[in-house]
Amino acid sequence: AILAQAQVNLATFIAARIRALTRTMRGRAVFRSARNLSHQRHRHDASARYLPGTTAECLERRPWSCAPGVLFTSRRCSSHSKWLRPGDSMDAIHRMATDQRLVTGDGKGADAERMVPVPDSLLEQLLQTEAAYVASSQVRAVSMHEILDTMQAHRVAKFIHMELPKRIAVRMSMIESLVGWQMVPELVQSHENLSWWYRDVRLVRRNREVGLKEFIAVMKKVKRQGDGMVGLGVLGMHKWYSSSNTDHTHEFVNKWLDDYFMIRIGSNMLVDHCIVLASVEDGGLGHPTGIVNTNCDIVRICEQAAQYAKALCEAQLGRSPVYSIETSAWDSPAPHEFSYIPSYLRYIMVELFKNSFKATVERSTDDANLRARPVRILVSSDSMHCGIRVSDQAGGIPFDVGKRIWSYLYGAAGAAGSVKLGRGGENNSDGVPIATPLAGWGVGLPISRLHARYLGGTLILCSYPGMGTDVSLFLPTISRNQVEVLKK
Repeated sequence: AILAQAQVNLATFIAARIRALTRTMRGRAVFRSARNLSHQRHRHDASARYLPGTTAECLERRPWSCAPGVLFTSRRCSSHSKWLRPGDSMDAIHRMATDQRLVTGDGKGADAERMVPVPDSLLEQLLQTEAAYVASSQVRAVSMHEILDTMQAHRVAKFIHMELPKRIAVRMSMIESLVGWQMVPELVQSHENLSWWYRDVRLVRRNREVGLKEFIAVMKKVKRQGDGMVGLGVLGMHKWYSSSNTDHTHEFVNKWLDDYFMIRIGSNMLVDHCIVLASVEDGGLGHPTGIVNTNCDIVRICEQAAQYAKALCEAQLGRSPVYSIETSAWDSPAPHEFSYIPSYLRYIMVELFKNSFKATVERSTDDANLRARPVRILVSSDSMHCGIRVSDQAGGIPFDVGKRIWSYLYGAAGAAGSVKLGRGGENNSDGVPIATPLAGWGVGLPISRLHARYLGGTLILCSYPGMGTDVSLFLPTISRNQVEVLKK
């Protein structure tokens, strides 16, 4: 009874504060009158009330939908953007929301007289509640065929506006599922970044009046601020794993990071595609097919990646190995060319070449011995698949440490989590290995495998200790078979 009375008092105070606010600032959500929708009231269950932070199980009792720019709309009347009550502690706001709906804007013009500003604290609670529910919904995977079939910037932006918040919310939920994540600064920073991106994407305007300029600006911001999320996530999980008192194993950490980064890859694909596809007037690059190349030349990308890795090797180690590229095709009308995302393939091949070139140089005793250890690259394809094999003579990997190459718990980031490195790398003043352009964070192979898996491919490594290593990449060449593989 005391708590109930306190809630009533709190609701009365909040209502009074809202009525007293006369200024509407940009970036806040505002209530706009919609009394013409009052005939829809009977569709709502007057007894259903939810507090911000309510679990997804409770929210499942009443269906919600999340259309871009509108929060918490009922599916039964989503076309009217009808608002439901926010919760017991917000009764006063509920009484207003019965005939009003939440929209975003700057409160200017003729609508200003009908707008009431909502405090940022309340808006954050609404967004947190929505994100918690959205994280439990199914993330929709897209195929290369769908991407190629939808090349209009406004249609792509509409889909991203609906889908990207889900993917961001899932990553937020994954961090929140880790016991004690609040004690790890890197995880806290990652969660804070995701929270801000979720807010920005949900509140940005995208319609015929404003076009896509504001939306593209937000996409660029998300892309720019997300560049360091791999190192931040790996380092955070290392620290969490080292300090955790739970019984979580290496397998749990690797699986968690695989899912976390796979959703990141899918999110980045949507963001990058939208930016590249959008017109120059809207802030994009105006490329008619976005980040997709409908005639992706695999051999050319391998050559570019090899040249890049060779330059890195010479800059870091002073020399580089020789390499050769061979091609083979079986019953393929256009060998080694198909629809794919060149940047993803280039990333995979650069990582493979960096590892192979670096190991070959370190294994060689002199320049003559280095020339006797060429790296051989084979590109082979048929009408359904394309295979790329990278073979070196760098001594291979011992069988007892072979599994570590796919683990995130080894490498430059692993030292921060008190995990010993196997070999190589530079050290800082504390003797801890750091990331370099050639060695990176030491997670290039697992991230490359995720990029291969993302559109239905596979990355396989076979090591022959004392001799060398063969790495094979297999990719589907049919666009309908190139379907996103995301966290289930």
